[in-house]
Amino acid sequence: MIYSIFVHAGLENIARQEIIKRFGDTKEFKIVTRKPQRIIFQYMGNPKDVLSLRTAESLFLVIKHFTNMTRSRRSLTSIRNSLNRQNFSQALTACRQVGLSVRKRVSFRVISRMSGYRNFQKRDMQQIVERSLIDKGWTLSQSGTGIDVWAEVHGEDGYISVRLSKPDMSQRFYKQIQVPHTLKPTVAHSMVMLSKPHPDDIFLDPMCGAGTILLERAFSGRYRYLIGGDLSEEALRATQKNFGRQHQPRQFIHWDSEVLPIQPNSVDKIVCNLPINGIGTTNTEIYNHYQRFIKQFEDVIKPGGKMVLLSMQPSPLNRVLKNQNQLKTRQQVGINLNGKRGRIFVVHC
Repeated sequence: MIYSIFVHAGLENIARQEIIKRFGDTKEFKIVTRKPQRIIFQYMGNPKDVLSLRTAESLFLVIKHFTNMTRSRRSLTSIRNSLNRQNFSQALTACRQVGLSVRKRVSFRVISRMSGYRNFQKRDMQQIVERSLIDKGWTLSQSGTGIDVWAEVHGEDGYISVRLSKPDMSQRFYKQIQVPHTLKPTVAHSMVMLSKPHPDDIFLDPMCGAGTILLERAFSGRYRYLIGGDLSEEALRATQKNFGRQHQPRQFIHWDSEVLPIQPNSVDKIVCNLPINGIGTTNTEIYNHYQRFIKQFEDVIKPGGKMVLLSMQPSPLNRVLKNQNQLKTRQQVGINLNGKRGRIFVVHC
C-alpha cells in the first residue's frame, strides 16, 4: 500500500530519515517520492505500524495518484472514471486495522484542496468524488463523522486519499498540561533526532517549558540522565505532571538559564527551543541574551558534545555562534512554524 505523511515545512529530510530507520531494512518498504511537507512511501506491513511515526503530523493511505493533471476540466473526468473503477476494499481493511469505525454502509465526507489556476474549483472536484462514492453505496455524512476522503490537486499531481490518523496524531498522550509557546511534539522529536541519541547521553533542556523535548528524548531510546530547567515554576509543574512517574533517572530544576548550576563539562547533549518573548526587542538585545545563553551552554557541555537549538530569531544566534571559536555549526534546518520562519542549528563542541 502507498502512504503519505504530512510534516512541518523544512522537516522533510528528517521525516524521511525516520521512515527509513523504521522500515528501511524490510523488503516491504520503498520511498516513492518526497515533496514539500509530504513524504510518499510504500509499506506492505500493518498500517498500524505507520501510526507510530513521531515526525508525522497526519497519515493518509493513497488510493489513487494522478500524474499529468492539467488545468482542463478533463482532469475531473479522469478522476471520476478512475474512482468508478476503483476497489476500496483494501482501504477499508486498513481503516479497520488502525481502529477507525467502518460500517457496512460506509459513512464519509470529502475534503478538497487545490493549488494553482484551474478551469474548475475545489467544490467541483469535491462533488465529483462525492458522487462517485455515493454510486458505490457509501453515505455522505452530514455530521462530519465517518471516513475522511481527501481530494487534492497540486501542480501536475492529483491524489485521492483516506486519512488513517486522527486529527490529534501530532499531539501526544503525555501532554496533559500545556504552557504558552510550547513546542509541537513533532518538531521536538525532529530536534532530538538531529542530536543523534545515544544510550550514554546526559541530556539537557535548559528551557524545558512543559517538558516536550525531554519527553521526546525519553521515548527515543535509552539514556543515562535527563535534566530540565526553567525560569517559570508553572512550566516546571507542567513538566512534572506530563512526566508522571515514568522515565527515570531525571531531574527538574528551577533556574535562570543564564546562570546554570551545573558542573562544567558534564552534559553530552543540549536540545533547546530558545525563547521568543522576554529577551528584548532589538537585534542587539536579542544578541546579548543569546550570547549569555551560549556561554552557559558551552561551559556545561562536554568536549565533543552537541547542541541542537531552535530560534525564531535566527540571525542574532547565527552571529553569536560564528563568534565562538570552540563551536562549529554543522547543519542548519529552516523551519516554518505558524507562518513564521525559524531555524534549527546543529552545533558541535
